[in-house]
Amino acid sequence: MPYFSFQKIQIGPVSIYTLGLFMALGFLVAFILSLRESEKRGIDKNIITDSFTWLLFGAIIGSRLGYVFQSWDYYSSNFVEVFKIWEGGMTLHGGLIGLLLAGILFFRIKKLGSSMFYKTADLFVLSVPLGMAIGRIGCSLINDHQGSETMLPWGITWPNGIIRHPVAPYLIIANLLIFFILLFLKLKFKTPCSLFFSWLVLYSVFRFLLDFTRSTGTILSDPRYWHLTLAQWLSIIIIIVISIISIRRHVRGRALTIL
Repeated sequence: MPYFSFQKIQIGPVSIYTLGLFMALGFLVAFILSLRESEKRGIDKNIITDSFTWLLFGAIIGSRLGYVFQSWDYYSSNFVEVFKIWEGGMTLHGGLIGLLLAGILFFRIKKLGSSMFYKTADLFVLSVPLGMAIGRIGCSLINDHQGSETMLPWGITWPNGIIRHPVAPYLIIANLLIFFILLFLKLKFKTPCSLFFSWLVLYSVFRFLLDFTRSTGTILSDPRYWHLTLAQWLSIIIIIVISIISIRRHVRGRALTIL
């Protein structure tokens, strides 16, 4: 597959950035599906609408700050670039932290309680993977993830002639798989936050494995610490923490307390 980078759509004087367009579409699809799911679960739509705005800004700010932190050597000398999110450069784990903080703050301010927080978390994660898959289409079109070298027939031939893994399409497929797995699990799980925990673990497993297809030793490479990316280390931490919480919940039979 030849290298390509479809950065933006030019309509007269108006520039529509590809990544921003598909990120917006991903958020929109996730929002619409969440509203539909709220009807099935008997959750007030106003809670979904109001909290989604908080979660949206929390995820965007967190994911951008996570990327800036990861690439601080560059942004410390080019601070204005921090605000150019339409050019790419966001991290899932930073977005997750921002999303969780925004969600906890919203439910505390509104005094909605832990039970509603857990129900809403389970509701949102049913649509999040599909929204992420759509957003990753933008990543794929701008080719902002440089893969490691490969001889596989679907590899991308970069301008320097090196064939590399198509990282973004891998992430699209992974998120679609997670989406269908969660649709199956929602019929099986009844314990609050089980779907949310399942999403965290599933994504962490896929992300840990897929990061081995990312490039090393180049300008576009993700920084590595003891041979693993920051996302891989965070994935390991998430899996361990969720495992400990799940075991404690099962043994003690107590409800989870976050708020």
